Amino acid sequence: MLAVEPVIIDKYVRQGQVKLVFRAVLNHGERSIRTSEAAACAGLQGQFWQLHELLFQRQREVPRGGGDELVAAMQQFASALPGLDQAAFATCLTERTTLEHVQATDAEQRTRGIVRQPIFDISGPGGSQRLVGLPSVEALSAALDKAAG
Repeated sequence: MLAVEPVIIDKYVRQGQVKLVFRAVLNHGERSIRTSEAAACAGLQGQFWQLHELLFQRQREVPRGGGDELVAAMQQFASALPGLDQAAFATCLTERTTLEHVQATDAEQRTRGIVRQPIFDISGPGGSQRLVGLPSVEALSAALDKAAG
């Protein structure tokens, strides 16, 4: 995703041709839940994509343990985001403000047959299709161009 997403954002999203939506799939236990909650907490302050990108870039640094260790790691990652109200973020994370939303999103994804990532559901006047796995920039561009009609 780290190589494909920026190209698609520059070529389509910033041009207003595509709306990119991320929906969490909780397929890695507590680690998925806590990172998704953290991104959603950052999103409450308009910084979802910034934390999302940081978590993908540093995913090998996310602890495999649970509980307090994960919460501390998410707070450390979030501390790198300029302008993020760290106290509000910490409260959101520790009070699990976004947990219900994250779980509901995962449940919705599962009803659509989505149990892993990445999956791209692309639709537009030219048709719709689902790409499973990480497509190349060329394949994703072709699918987006086709959907645009």
